[in-house]
Amino acid sequence: MAFDPQRHALEGVDVIIRFHDMSRLWELERAAFSLAAQEHGPVRLLVACQRLSEAARQALAETIGAVIAWSPDASLAVLNYALDEPKDARSVLANLGFANLSGRYVGLLDYDDALYPEAYRLLVGALQSSGAAIAFARTPVAYADVHAGFLQTRAVDHPFAGAGLRDLLRGNFCPIHSYLLDRERVPADLLRFEPLVTVEEDYAFLLAVCAACRSDFSLINTDIGLYFYKGDGSNTFDRRAAPTPAVQDRLEASRHFIEARRHLLPLALAVQRDLGIERPEPGLTIRSFLRTLDGKTA
Repeated sequence: MAFDPQRHALEGVDVIIRFHDMSRLWELERAAFSLAAQEHGPVRLLVACQRLSEAARQALAETIGAVIAWSPDASLAVLNYALDEPKDARSVLANLGFANLSGRYVGLLDYDDALYPEAYRLLVGALQSSGAAIAFARTPVAYADVHAGFLQTRAVDHPFAGAGLRDLLRGNFCPIHSYLLDRERVPADLLRFEPLVTVEEDYAFLLAVCAACRSDFSLINTDIGLYFYKGDGSNTFDRRAAPTPAVQDRLEASRHFIEARRHLLPLALAVQRDLGIERPEPGLTIRSFLRTLDGKTA
């Protein structure tokens, strides 16, 4: 059975994967295989590339196409961002993916992470049961050493503390592949990353969505995949070392942007009710809610 675009539009999942380095293609292969193996489908892989050559894109399409070819419920689209600016195009790549959606549900997966086969079945079930616009589960951290063509996992644990929306409004504990969105319930203008935010850009996105739309955390203690922390530091900041001035500037810019969102974004009345506010207040911002929660008046 061939991939069914009509069925995909009704119940399928689009997965945005940002990619920029062909030397890491073997990691993208693992991520792609985990998507082809999903128990809920159809699944369409939107690989958004940062300035790859035509030859590289062709090689990527052939390699990943072969990885997912065994699954009739998986398809691939290779997108490419070719402009010179911004230099770090990670948020622009997400937006390139958002601009090419065709399925009802949308998720994001970093090229070096992976999902378990039941991930989207569970998340779609939560969305359908709750009527929420976004559903969250849990992706534990796998600490891994990098070798030629493979990762060696040393340990797996759950370092991110958080149980629900109140915790998420305070700080991010949900990796980018731990949630799924329902496009029937998320306004199209919210499916957008801020192009110039390149640290915690996914958290700034989550604040906008979760302030406006109802969220479901019923699966927050259910593991649906792995978030790899690589020993060579290629995908995470080394928290033990002081950041370089350039990284520090990016961190500060992101923190200011996220705090501005807390001050400016109002919580929808339905979201306020989910947060336990008995008398929802039009215009109540995230920051005002958190101050009230903390018993502060200023």
